[in-house]
Amino acid sequence: MISTGMAGIDDMLGGGIPRGSKVLYSMEPGVNGQLFIISTIYEALAKDLSCLVILPHTTVDAFLHDAANMRGNMLDITGKKIAFIDMIDRERIQRSSPTRAVAENEWRARINKLCKENQVEVIFGYFDVIYEDFGLEAGFKLFDSHNSNQSPTVILEHLNFEGDSLLTQFIEKLSFDLVISIKASFGKLPHFNFFTIVHTSWAPLQKRSVPFIISNGRIVPYIPKIVVTGPPESGKSTFVASVSERGQSVDRSGLSGSSTTVAMDFGWLHWKDFDITLYGTPGQPRFDLLIPMLLKNAMGAVIVIDVTKPESLPRAKHLIHLISERRMPMVIAANKSDLPSRMTEAEIRTALALNKEIPVFFISSKKKEDVRFVLESLVDFITQFSY
Repeated sequence: MISTGMAGIDDMLGGGIPRGSKVLYSMEPGVNGQLFIISTIYEALAKDLSCLVILPHTTVDAFLHDAANMRGNMLDITGKKIAFIDMIDRERIQRSSPTRAVAENEWRARINKLCKENQVEVIFGYFDVIYEDFGLEAGFKLFDSHNSNQSPTVILEHLNFEGDSLLTQFIEKLSFDLVISIKASFGKLPHFNFFTIVHTSWAPLQKRSVPFIISNGRIVPYIPKIVVTGPPESGKSTFVASVSERGQSVDRSGLSGSSTTVAMDFGWLHWKDFDITLYGTPGQPRFDLLIPMLLKNAMGAVIVIDVTKPESLPRAKHLIHLISERRMPMVIAANKSDLPSRMTEAEIRTALALNKEIPVFFISSKKKEDVRFVLESLVDFITQFSY
């Protein structure tokens, strides 16, 4: 396996990229996604793999400078098994080639020569200019033609102006093994960048989209905010406290003598390469003005209900309506399910008018394993949600 250089993505792929694969990092215009292929190059060199990097759009010096700015440290190629074809080489080929066919042959000859001399294991290529010069299929054949006993892994970056139809061609016409699309969301949810594992050939992975941030020169999968809401005294504060590594709550005594939140609960955790902030809302109707403000920057919601109090479900149904208006992933945490006289899932779904896509989990918010399972399910739901 070849690591992508991004732990969260390697985990999703079952450990990384199988040797000999064809990989595409496809970027939507305007998205800051150049660090994806840079991370993989850094990792390949760190593992002492022999690499060929094809840079038809820039010079080697400019590339190394830009890579250092993105990663925060210079790509040390001293003593490394790495060769380059850059913009200067492309210009020489163009000047010496009277026809496109001659240029194709010259490109192919240079790539083959370097692969053979250096026993190249991974070819990294920036495909945009090659695509403009030679078209999709002819352009890719330049990377796919080599003289070695074992086919190198080919990893390309491409700025995609044509959308999903072009990705389909990479998968169906060119038989790519891994396609990762890097895009930005401009919907009702806050603006964010996310990557989507569109296709893998070696495992039946579900298509999923994962928000990310760039932190200290690394791609970090990131769910910035999850809102935990529900009727009063349903167990929201306990839910947040059970799952959080650190947090705080502002409470006072409720009518029943139990604690009730009068401001908000906050929780923070780092989990499976995700950094997550939890916001627990007060359950009383007079605080409803707060909820749209919290949902504005949230990526998902947990609605906590008390399964021993059917009279509280109309309030939960109203909260679900507020969340549904913002079109975001949500799950139902049916709390106190370890107590007698609990409602059934059918009764809950009927009372809340839930569609079949919204999952219901029976839990005790006092049990960390229950709460973690709900959170894991919501994060999984978020990564598969159609933004």
